Amino acid sequence: MPLSDIPLNVLVVLFLTVFILIGIYPAVKRTVERLRKLVHSAAQPKNPIAPLLNDVHADIFADQSTSRQLNDFETLVLRRIAQAGGKSLSRKQVNAPLLLGMAILHKTLKSLHRRRLIHVKLSMLLGQRFSLSEAGRRYAIEQGYIIRIQERKGILG
Repeated sequence: MPLSDIPLNVLVVLFLTVFILIGIYPAVKRTVERLRKLVHSAAQPKNPIAPLLNDVHADIFADQSTSRQLNDFETLVLRRIAQAGGKSLSRKQVNAPLLLGMAILHKTLKSLHRRRLIHVKLSMLLGQRFSLSEAGRRYAIEQGYIIRIQERKGILG
């Protein structure tokens, strides 16, 4: 039976069906891949050390909002933001010279924000940006992270 003998409405339905199947193929492929990953991860034995590795630095980032003393990570990150000269920095810019892990950096920034030493600005194009708050600027000046030049009056003036 040649194609010319098939009614036109059947050909249109057949064409649309093939067109729709081709269109949804990438979504079906992604879904199958996700299911395959889920099945594969469920078949893997659980690592009993993984939760411990996630909380290696948990004691360092315990609620310290009452104490004035910063931990080492907070000191490094605050100094990095202070050295930016008043500009706001992205996570990548903060982490570039420090090479902290993303989990540690996230906890450190969260802790500094909780202590009200930094501001977090949200931007549609640039994402999160971090800058010193007024309290953070005062603390950075106290610690010598920001150098203040004071003009003195001369002997004659």
